[in-house]
This record gives sequence, C-alpha cells and structure tokens, in this order.
Amino acid sequence: MYRSKNLVNAFALLICTLLNSSAVAQGKTVQDGVFTQAQVNSGQVVYKARCETCHTIREYRDMLRPLDGTPLIDFWYNILGNMPADNPGSLMDSEYTDVIAYILSEHGFPVGEVALDPNNGMDQISIVSP
Repeated sequence: MYRSKNLVNAFALLICTLLNSSAVAQGKTVQDGVFTQAQVNSGQVVYKARCETCHTIREYRDMLRPLDGTPLIDFWYNILGNMPADNPGSLMDSEYTDVIAYILSEHGFPVGEVALDPNNGMDQISIVSP
C-alpha cells in the first residue's frame, strides 16, 4: 500500500506532539456519539474530493490505535496543519471537522445528536482505538 511521505511526516509530528503534551482528555470518548450524521455526510464529500487520492480510509485505523486516550483535538490540529499535503490549512475548519467525523464513522464509532466542534469541548473527547 502506498503511503505518502506527507502522511508519514504528519503522523510522526502528531506522535511527537502527543508525547510532549501532558494534556489528556477527560469525559467523553469517540464512542459516545460526538458527531452528527450531517457531519459524516459532509465529511465524506470532502474526503472523496480532497483526501482519497492520497489516503485510504483504512490508513486511519493504524493512525488511531497509538492515539488511544489522547484528546481528539490533537488529531484535528494535526490534520489541519498538514493536510492537504499540497496546501495545508486550506480547508475550512468545519471541513476538517467533518472529515474527522467521517473517518470516525467509517471506523465504527457511533453518530450522535450534537455536532463535533473544535471550539467547544473537542479537547475533552478522548480517542479510543477502533
């Protein structure tokens, strides 16, 4: 399977950031329905248009495993700062958030009633391994 150099670099950066961070999310986990179906639907459109040419959805399963117990916001910031590889940070914040909802949904995490929001509690949601 082809893995882009940028994805590997992004993953390495995320791991370094997490190892240097003492913050651990409290409260909810991604198993608690922390995103909506509308976000999943929107995220799928963005993912297929902007991400799928370089990344398969299966790659994220391997990326999420070592992040078990870390705040979801760290994953969001990593994607925001590194993707798309040819123009990092070029998507709207809501598009990055929706892509994360899509990734989580594709790995079996449940949809909920409240939208995922990086400015409202995303630092309090822990990643759990799929």
